[in-house]
Amino acid sequence: MKLKKPIAIDGKEIDELKIEKEGFTASALIKAEKEFLVTGGVFPAGAMEDSRAYMLCVAAKILGYKTADLEDKLSGEDFITLTNVVKGFYGGMGGLNSLIQALLEK
Repeated sequence: MKLKKPIAIDGKEIDELKIEKEGFTASALIKAEKEFLVTGGVFPAGAMEDSRAYMLCVAAKILGYKTADLEDKLSGEDFITLTNVVKGFYGGMGGLNSLIQALLEK
């Protein structure tokens, strides 16, 4: 994914993030979930995949960057694009699953 606004991490300028589905592994997801929860991540019951903060943690694990670096340096537009890419790895079902869960609870 080409960045609209390049960022610098560890003194290296980055103008593209090579986020690929092959990096969407159980290990990346578990590490992201642990980091998200340990750092105080908040989400509605059963809807962690709807949190952009969590999606950024997943992206960071896939890309091999620190979540804080991406959070501090990405433009808003690039952040939305990146988290949408990660959300797509889930098959776009997170919102639907949340809706189904909410309906079942009624």
